This record gives sequence, C-alpha cells and structure tokens, in this order.
Amino acid sequence: RKYATNLRIILKIMHIENLKLTNYRNYESLQLQFSQNINVFIGENAQGKTNVMESIYVLAMGKSHRTSNDEELIRWSADYGKIEGELSKRYGTVPMELTISKKGKKGKVNHLEQSKFSNYIGQMNVVMFAPEDLNVVKGSPQVRRRFIDMEIGQISSIYLHDLLTFNKILKQRNYLLKMHQGR
Repeated sequence: RKYATNLRIILKIMHIENLKLTNYRNYESLQLQFSQNINVFIGENAQGKTNVMESIYVLAMGKSHRTSNDEELIRWSADYGKIEGELSKRYGTVPMELTISKKGKKGKVNHLEQSKFSNYIGQMNVVMFAPEDLNVVKGSPQVRRRFIDMEIGQISSIYLHDLLTFNKILKQRNYLLKMHQGR
C-alpha cells in the first residue's frame, strides 16, 4: 500500500502538456494537448499513432527506439524535422525542443540550446516498452544492461557522463588491442 502511494506521487511530478510536430515522419504539422491523467490513441493502422509515441520518446532521449538513422525521422522531402513539447513539473512548465536535420540534432531546454546532449537527456523522463523490447526480458544480459543504462541515464547526468566516457575508453582500448594483436 505504501509503495503504491509513493508511485502515484512520482507519476504526478511530471507530465507532458502539449506536443507539436513539424515535418516529423508522416506529419507535416501536428499539435496535441494531453490530459494530466490518461491519454489513449485510437485509429486505423498506418495513420501515425506509433509515430506520435516515438516522437515523445525522441523528445526525451534525443534518439528513436525504432531506428538509428535520424534522417528517417524527417518527413520525406523536408530539410528538417522538429519536435516541441511543454512539460509540467513541480516548479512550473519547461519547454523542450529538438530539431533534426541532415547536419545533426539541436536540443533546447527552456529555450536554451544545450551544448551537450548529456545535459539535454534527463529533462523529461520516459520509459518506452514496445513489442520489440521483449528482448529485455527474453534476450541477453547485454540487452538488459543497455535498457537499465538508458533509464538510469535519464535521472542521473553524472551516470550518463560516466557511461559515455567508459564506452569511449573501452572502444579506444579495444582498437589498441586489435592494432597490437597483428604485430
């Protein structure tokens, strides 16, 4: 009982109030207002329900759960795609914006461009569990570690920074070992 009460409090700390998509996947333009409680998307297949869910994830994480190619997120024949959202937090509302172009991504929090994505990630916390994520349960420990790393990285910028640094050093070490192996 006590656990359930605490969970409700955590869930009410933050929610997305509105979402605006420009040139994102199949949407030239879309604006949505969200209820503070439950929001349900209903519609025919291939109309963009998953794209809306994905856009919320991309706004929070700076990347898609479905593709590693950011250009796939930009509407066909457009130069850029943009996701804007307004979060309601305990201390007020915080606007977030992510612009994706062929030159890369730019993230803004409270209208200020973030020079590092590690500063951008964690402003909005999301947990996405899609059918393709069953590997988290059924797959290898590596898949589970990656999932946990992503979730912890949202709530601790220090953890995210250390994880990125560790992965960079590990990549360099493996490269050096491979180079010296041939000698």
